[in-house]
Amino acid sequence: MIKIYIFADSYKHFEIPIKEYEKRLGKSVLVVKLKPSKNTNENLVIKEETSIIKDKLVNEKGFKIVLNPLWKTFKTSDFFEFIESKKMNYSDIIFVIWWAFWFDYDDLNWFIDFNLSLSSFTMPHSLALLTILEQIYRLEMIKKWTSYDK
Repeated sequence: MIKIYIFADSYKHFEIPIKEYEKRLGKSVLVVKLKPSKNTNENLVIKEETSIIKDKLVNEKGFKIVLNPLWKTFKTSDFFEFIESKKMNYSDIIFVIWWAFWFDYDDLNWFIDFNLSLSSFTMPHSLALLTILEQIYRLEMIKKWTSYDK
């Protein structure tokens, strides 16, 4: 199974395509929407949200990937090989979509296996979710040797 953790109140402009990819992927993907901190102090937001995601990741047995615009990018074919190789050793692949003020990297780093960049562009969280869902769907189509648009 693939799990995706995201801090979001809503998906706003991207809700329809997100729901479409969730439907296409079915039970193979679980999107876990976490409530963002309502605190107005940036340091407290970082502390609270780092604690929330840390509590989630500490219990996860899978391979944990944080989406981070500063790290490794892949071509789709290389991403396919990377994910398939991780599936050989882990029952779950867990993605974490970073949030507005990032997180306390020193505190959370111990629970992360890999940092992945979708792009060096800054994008809304819901667009990052849509992008990773689309790529996961594309990987499934590659695995099945099926036309992408089905």
